[in-house]
Amino acid sequence: MSLTTNFNYLQPTSFKLIIDRKNFPNLEFFCQNVTHPGLIMPAAEMPVRRLQSIPFPGESLTINELSCNILLDENMESYSEMYNWLKRNQVTDMEGQGFMNRGTTRNPPTNADITLSILSSHNNLTNQFRYIDAIPTSLGDIQFESTAAGTEFITFTATFRFSYFELKTVDATTGSITDTFDVTGNTLS
Repeated sequence: MSLTTNFNYLQPTSFKLIIDRKNFPNLEFFCQNVTHPGLIMPAAEMPVRRLQSIPFPGESLTINELSCNILLDENMESYSEMYNWLKRNQVTDMEGQGFMNRGTTRNPPTNADITLSILSSHNNLTNQFRYIDAIPTSLGDIQFESTAAGTEFITFTATFRFSYFELKTVDATTGSITDTFDVTGNTLS
């Protein structure tokens, strides 16, 4: 691995979130910020007499939740989409409920792939995080305030859990997207 030739810093506004455009168009449009989840791998400790224990790589990898802060529009369409998605995932009738419903002509899916596109300083696609089989896990509070000054807009938080994520790299010359590692972290290049 060599030193990078691109010394431009990633800007916090250089992203685009894509969530199943057909079923959730407002979530994508009104997304204000996204927190990419962290990874945790607890070390396995080997005790050593008269010394501090020696850490070894752990066996399990825990992925935190994906968190999005979404701007609330006047008609509350973005909130309604999240609310309906959460309600749809609440199993009340087991008949006809398949695990990880990918959707039918009359019912939207219970899970969706979410893509976080990272853009360069010239707004060109450079990388993508793809969160596979994401489901909503929480819908944040909405705070109405009669004493608010200025034009502050109301936002709410939505969090998602997912099976795993992929990191994809975009070739600047061809525009082709390639995997940089698989679920186990092995390099694919």
